Amino acid sequence: MVHIMDTVPHTVNVVTAGNPPGQPIDVALEAGRTVSFIMPPNEMIKMTPMPFLNGGTHTTGGALNFRAEPFAQRLANNPDTSKIFSSKVHGDPSTAMLRAYLGDAMVFRLVDVTMNESNVFTVSGHTFWTERYAQEANRKNSIHIGIAERYDLVVPEAGGPRHQPGDYMFFNGRSSKFSEGAWGIIRVIEKPIDDLKPLPTKAYGRPGIPDILPVCPSEAPVKSFNVVAIDHPGMSFNVNAEESIEVDFERRIELRNPEAKIYVLEDEVQKVAGDYQPMPLTLRANIGDCLKVHLTNKLKESRASFSAFGLVFDPTDSQGVNLGNNPGDQTLAPGESRTYTYYADPFNGETQSLVWDFGNAAMNPRNGLFGGIIIGPKGSSYRDPKTGEDISLKNSWKADVIIDRTIQGNEGRVNYRDVALYFQDEDNIIGTSFMPYVQNVAGLLGVNYRAEPYLYREEAGCSLGRMFQPCEVDNPQDPVTPVIEAHAGDRVRIHVFGASSEQNGMFTIEKHEWPIEPFLPGADMISTVEFSGSEGIDVFLPSAGGKWAMAGDYVWSNGRLPYSQSGQWGYFRVLPNTDQRILPLSGSVSSNKQAALDHDSGVARIIPTVAK
Repeated sequence: MVHIMDTVPHTVNVVTAGNPPGQPIDVALEAGRTVSFIMPPNEMIKMTPMPFLNGGTHTTGGALNFRAEPFAQRLANNPDTSKIFSSKVHGDPSTAMLRAYLGDAMVFRLVDVTMNESNVFTVSGHTFWTERYAQEANRKNSIHIGIAERYDLVVPEAGGPRHQPGDYMFFNGRSSKFSEGAWGIIRVIEKPIDDLKPLPTKAYGRPGIPDILPVCPSEAPVKSFNVVAIDHPGMSFNVNAEESIEVDFERRIELRNPEAKIYVLEDEVQKVAGDYQPMPLTLRANIGDCLKVHLTNKLKESRASFSAFGLVFDPTDSQGVNLGNNPGDQTLAPGESRTYTYYADPFNGETQSLVWDFGNAAMNPRNGLFGGIIIGPKGSSYRDPKTGEDISLKNSWKADVIIDRTIQGNEGRVNYRDVALYFQDEDNIIGTSFMPYVQNVAGLLGVNYRAEPYLYREEAGCSLGRMFQPCEVDNPQDPVTPVIEAHAGDRVRIHVFGASSEQNGMFTIEKHEWPIEPFLPGADMISTVEFSGSEGIDVFLPSAGGKWAMAGDYVWSNGRLPYSQSGQWGYFRVLPNTDQRILPLSGSVSSNKQAALDHDSGVARIIPTVAK
């Protein structure tokens, strides 16, 4: 049983930066001392290791099962941020530890007992169905959860499908809750020990402890990527706007980040060193591929790593975090290099994995050291939507997925547009019971390192009634946020990541619907979906332009209005089939682009692959 908790006074941290409104710290802390919520003495409340959090003068506190292992306490004992999660340095965390033998089924009975906020639960190296008995559903390693919600999350085999022993992590992926101590260890054991009895019967697989398998089968195709972690102090979320914009109570939206850090491919370093505005690193591979990521740390100061928790890996070698009793150091000092190995196991199917740095998990993801790996249908290739260049080994937030229909299971599949959107925010106060109540989101927030705040557009001439139209009729300009392009009727797959998020968001596209589970027959059609920090959501549109494939500009956005107002929105541009700004997905320009319809229901269908 996992109780996710907030409003835990004993894990409150003082916020030292980030536009805190309201009373002085001492006054705010005294206001929190009620009969219900007794805080420790002020001198025992530590400063947050995430000083950029915007909002009140202190965080609200977080825990799991009435236990927490705060970053601040561990850093007070040892200031090395790359060793925060190491049991060899700090001992095992005080949070509950789940121990299991290789191949054991694990069930997380998740209950959100919070009073104030939504949260998220994430597991490394393991996946589950949110629709427990629906085998066509996507497997996930992260799920958002709201107040009083519950889930039973079944992980079929401890150690994952390749039976890898070692220490794995579970945690609340909301930035402040993670730092306040809402994390723990899954210890997967490969040999019998005296104080852990084997399960009398196994839910999955053969009796006994299974053999450890190589992370990648010998026949798996190998994709290699040379990745570099670099400082990018010139990061601007909107080059046309001021560095910051005041919203309320002297709080400001931040549109510059002089502390920015990013992942890029090695051959992009020179391009990024100029005026080029980068996108977050997005790599693509296929079901059954083995990925070799060679990371070089070129940061000036911080250690760095590369973690892709949603894929299969050896936790003692390629988890990207120095966790528990795992041997060695999986992070890199400036100037060092190493290779991380991942497998896109067919068991997990088509998926997406957020990439994070754990050289300094408190600061680096906030400053941009995040990305994603997207796993597509077996045998697919990836091309630039405009030029047709093969970008299968490139870094690109958008790609056309060209499916090999000669592969069993792909016969009925069609090509589709594929994009990745990375949402980030850091406002700790909006929507909570802090006084004074705020109506706007402040701090550093955007999508793919970009933001288009309403206040900036008003200054540029847009009225509230025409916020999504060009502000100057004679000089129409698109927003700086990503413009997603497709021909009318194209399938479009949008991977929505909570890249570094303090609060849960709502992704929506006007006049479009998609199945809540893209491969589950009869799944409900939705037009908005919740997402949270450390989570990846698969939004698979059956038809660009809606059911009737109507061309035009549509708005995608964070459906929480304060976040949209602060810049988290952009265009979904649906072009006529004859428009040659992008290549057709198949055939000639005049080929049929309309969605194939289910003649019984009139609803566009997506056919699953048997590789799942």
